[in-house]
Amino acid sequence: MNRIASTAQLQIAPPVFARPLEDKVAIVTGASSGIGRATALELARRGAKVVASARRVGPTLELVEAIRAEGHEATFVQADVTDEAYVERLVAEAIATYGKLDIAFNNAGTEGVFAPLLEQTKETYDLVFDANVRSVFYSMKHQAQAMLGAGGGVIVNNASMGGVIGFENAALYIATKHAVLGMTKSAALEWYRRGVRVNAICPGIIDTPFQDRIWPSTEAKNSFANATVAGRAGTAEEMAKVVAFLVSEDASFVSGHGLLADGGYSIA
Repeated sequence: MNRIASTAQLQIAPPVFARPLEDKVAIVTGASSGIGRATALELARRGAKVVASARRVGPTLELVEAIRAEGHEATFVQADVTDEAYVERLVAEAIATYGKLDIAFNNAGTEGVFAPLLEQTKETYDLVFDANVRSVFYSMKHQAQAMLGAGGGVIVNNASMGGVIGFENAALYIATKHAVLGMTKSAALEWYRRGVRVNAICPGIIDTPFQDRIWPSTEAKNSFANATVAGRAGTAEEMAKVVAFLVSEDASFVSGHGLLADGGYSIA
């Protein structure tokens, strides 16, 4: 008897993904592209119900539909996280939709204008500090209030490797990322024993639209990426997995940490 099944007889089982975040509810800001988009997808695939937030409606709705098409739960809340009223509403809508808030990834931000410090202006200062620092302050404040009142949770901020080193012509951006890392550490001290862990990711050069905007050419971007130990740029999907680790129980003893994920650039 021929024991080799024909192609028609084979039953191909769909891939099975581990779902360590089953029944968790996660907010992701800046979810319309890049690391935010990849993280929203990654958390959903691991079982979380995702509230994807950004100012841009079209790309974020497309993300939500992509998550739902895979059989996961997601919703869109438009928000400008530089405005506290929007942040408060974002957290309230997440809780109204899914009943709680367990996870937050504060990813929204801007590069501002990369130029020598002597050429920087008050307008650029206000823009980049509002987008990168004020937004994280508002977000952590309202997210933690919800989490502390419900038994705990995890917050991860996007601090960039610019939070631990410096770059020419990027003083304002670098200053904001140092500020994000400082807030992360201080908040972790305040909330860890109350059940809320706070960490940050510190990505290096990642192949996202953000990097495309800050480099004068593809050649310049690739030259910088090749200077890493890895010899390449990272991917948004790799950063999403770093976030997924930090929000998981595997990182239960990690708080106040800025996790460098820069392909070894900062040690090269």
